[in-house]
Amino acid sequence: MHIKSAFLILSAFVMVMMTSCDKKLNLMADYKDISFTYAILNQKDSIHFFKIYKGYLTEDNAYEAAMDWENIYYPVDSIEVRLEERSESGTLLRTAILDTTTRVARQSGYFAYPKQLLYYSTWKLDAENSYRLVIKHVNTGKEVYAETPIVGNFSIKNPQQSWNMNSDKASTIKFYAASNAAAYDLYLHFYYVEVNKNTGAVAHKVITKKLNADFVRSTTTSEVSYIGFVPNTFYKLLAQNLEPDENVTRYIDAIDGVPYNCIQLQVWAAGKTYLDYYNVSHPSSSIVQNRLEYTNFVSDDKDAYGILTSRNTCYRNLQFSPTEHNEDTLVQGAVTKDLGFDYYRNSPFFPTNK
Repeated sequence: MHIKSAFLILSAFVMVMMTSCDKKLNLMADYKDISFTYAILNQKDSIHFFKIYKGYLTEDNAYEAAMDWENIYYPVDSIEVRLEERSESGTLLRTAILDTTTRVARQSGYFAYPKQLLYYSTWKLDAENSYRLVIKHVNTGKEVYAETPIVGNFSIKNPQQSWNMNSDKASTIKFYAASNAAAYDLYLHFYYVEVNKNTGAVAHKVITKKLNADFVRSTTTSEVSYIGFVPNTFYKLLAQNLEPDENVTRYIDAIDGVPYNCIQLQVWAAGKTYLDYYNVSHPSSSIVQNRLEYTNFVSDDKDAYGILTSRNTCYRNLQFSPTEHNEDTLVQGAVTKDLGFDYYRNSPFFPTNK
């Protein structure tokens, strides 16, 4: 799970919930125990985090109250958090009571930081099964839960070994569908190195571009295609993200030590629950701005909100096309010639120069 993005989404979700209540506001209403839970499981992760907040009631500033640890987290002995693995038929295969950690620092924001409370599991996940998170309130015995299938592993079909960034035609990117996925995002990562001319200091850097403007939505079980990226716009991307610097010389990097492998194509896949949550919660272009409340948590009294879902990723490392003079365009081309790139063969990292 990507902690930073997960908590940004959760923060927005909780704030929406705090501001989208019944318009008949009663400041002196009785407290109602409401939980807010967020987790995105990934089959490739070795540890899975679960964020659980509780609602709070205050006569003071609600934002200031959110900065108080005791207002937003349940005492650890007041709830039991359980993870269950279930087969396709619903049979319970295994179960575990989750422990807590405060070792992952939280960045500044609406809620108490840098200390935060996370529940976690080190289970290896199986895409053939589903996973249910159960929150049991110890004093009452009441339970709320959400369940998600797991987005399976998948791979990129095309491009295979190299990518011609000089092409002015839209590139067809193909990848095999991930099981239980409904939406995909595609990213291009360009890895490069800066060597300081004065000190010799080396800095490995990366520039990232999201290729699709909106999700690639697909529930196919075979192959997914995306046509929307024109490769030669890559050089404009570099010019927009880099400034000329007479103190450094830049070179393409070698991902995993493989010469000329400087581009990585990465595809993220997300489950249907995540897509449903996104469709409900993302900014509306409509004049009508009423927001729906989305959650896949099940509770008798509608007092549990949040999202438990799954995602997965695959990637492929690629070379500049060796036959299409991509590196020539980078070093000498009109768009990027002032950015200080030199040929990789001249770099101190080239195998024969070491």
